[in-house]
Amino acid sequence: MTFIEYLRKDKGMSQVQLSRELKINSTAIAQLEKGYRKSWPKLREQLSKILDVKEDVLFDEEGWPRKVHVDIPKIN
Repeated sequence: MTFIEYLRKDKGMSQVQLSRELKINSTAIAQLEKGYRKSWPKLREQLSKILDVKEDVLFDEEGWPRKVHVDIPKIN
């Protein structure tokens, strides 16, 4: 899971709602959230404003979405 997906869900937004606000196809959001595509500068700026975080929280230096790392406890 990427920070984009995590924060979008935390705000109660669907991919479709976010894509409409950004004026892009929801497929692009899905690909970003899965880490299948890099973002372009304007999109990084828009996402950081909508999700209310700095760009470097959402993306690395090359524009790839950052992943949320979750430790899952072992179940015996």
